[in-house]
Amino acid sequence: MQLIKYALTGFINTAVGYGVFWVLLTQFNISAEYANAAGYGIALVFAFLLNKVFVFKSSTFHHGMVPRFILAFLAAFLINQIILIVLHRVLDIRAEIAQLLAMGTYTVIFYVLNKQFVFNEKVTLEKH
Repeated sequence: MQLIKYALTGFINTAVGYGVFWVLLTQFNISAEYANAAGYGIALVFAFLLNKVFVFKSSTFHHGMVPRFILAFLAAFLINQIILIVLHRVLDIRAEIAQLLAMGTYTVIFYVLNKQFVFNEKVTLEKH
């Protein structure tokens, strides 16, 4: 059930993030890398709230949760950016397609980090 909720949350975040990416890329002619960063940045707020409340049902909130979430995001996003750059700039795949492919790695990495590092209440309790 948790994977289904994560997939639904991911769908919402993907729609928001990719929507921002697409608008900035196609309507404002912003580079793929900057459009991607803006899309993920905007979706990040939605991701934290939906993952905490809906997916992982974390009953506690502590000051370390947000920084760990941001670190998990940055790790997954960095890998996403590298894959986007390689596919788009090196292999000359259209940015729209390259980003769709890069998002898959982001999704898997971010789920594992959220489950094991951010919203894992055993980790939370051990740290405090």
